[in-house]
Amino acid sequence: MDDAALDLAPQATTAGEYVALLRDVRRRSGLTYREVSRRASATGHWLPPSTLATMLGRSTLPRERTVVALLAACGTAAGEVERWLTVRRDIEAHLSERDRVAIQETGTTTAPSADPAPAADPAPPAAPAPPADLAPPAGPVPPELVSPDAPRPARRRLRLAAVALLAMLTVGAAGTLLPRANPTTDDAPTDDCPVVLRQGMYGPCVQSLQERLVAGGLFVPVDGWFGPDTTSRLIAFQALGGLPVSGTADGRMLDELSGDLVAARWPEERVGRYVRKAFPEDPAAAVQVARCLSGLDPYRVEIDSDGSRRWGVFQFSDVELSRLGVDRRTALDPVWNVRAARDVWSRTTSFEHWDCAPLP
Repeated sequence: MDDAALDLAPQATTAGEYVALLRDVRRRSGLTYREVSRRASATGHWLPPSTLATMLGRSTLPRERTVVALLAACGTAAGEVERWLTVRRDIEAHLSERDRVAIQETGTTTAPSADPAPAADPAPPAAPAPPADLAPPAGPVPPELVSPDAPRPARRRLRLAAVALLAMLTVGAAGTLLPRANPTTDDAPTDDCPVVLRQGMYGPCVQSLQERLVAGGLFVPVDGWFGPDTTSRLIAFQALGGLPVSGTADGRMLDELSGDLVAARWPEERVGRYVRKAFPEDPAAAVQVARCLSGLDPYRVEIDSDGSRRWGVFQFSDVELSRLGVDRRTALDPVWNVRAARDVWSRTTSFEHWDCAPLP
């Protein structure tokens, strides 16, 4: 474990900064999400890979027990773990009362509000979550169901009714049984997920996949819907990793998704600057074309109606990549992609090669 990561902990003042430092701890450890999960279990903590991916993919303050599990798995000394918890409690103490209610309801702390409430005494660490098959049903539970004064037969009938209602809610409109997991918490198990996730599916398993893509630097709406955007991002990941480009995700693919996917993401502004530099003769038109084609997103993958794909900033097709003798990973390199577009432009001194060429 690198001590430099531990020394950064007291410098975190917001939930986003705190999670970013936790991501750095995991990265410095050199452990995959699965390895962190196994080591956490060996130290008596419960930290599924999906929970870890969710925590590190958000900018909200995680639960104390989740922080403890991650740090313990990474080999952090007990005294240093307490330092991390102290920083977390300081951040939590400056949250609004509304945000503190959200902690009790979801176990996740939102970013500080503009008008922080007075500091409150830190809550003790929460107990480890039970295994998935022993966890209570998601959602509010009627008081009668848990009241010790309720007659046993009535409590049993209410419990059975709650279970029946939960079963009805887990069945989709098309009659497909959805995974029994709560996508709003950081404890959602994925043991009941389909063997293969593909476009058209919906539910917490898809949400977990999206959160892993976001945690790796491939931004996509985390809405639980496996639509074209998720397919595009998954294809980009597969191409960047030199994996078979299928646009679907099985268990092995989810394991591969544990970790940083994009080492240094190019934001839109940086891509725009590079495009202008590559096309000094007409920088405004070049940026307009690139924005029209890809939104200045170097990892954009578009799928045509015939199943062929177009890649990167200037959306080079599979046929063009084959003719140029480059692979798809190279096509997603913004430097190569923009330079290749410059070569095309230099032969015609126009943007007519692309469908999004601006009008003269």
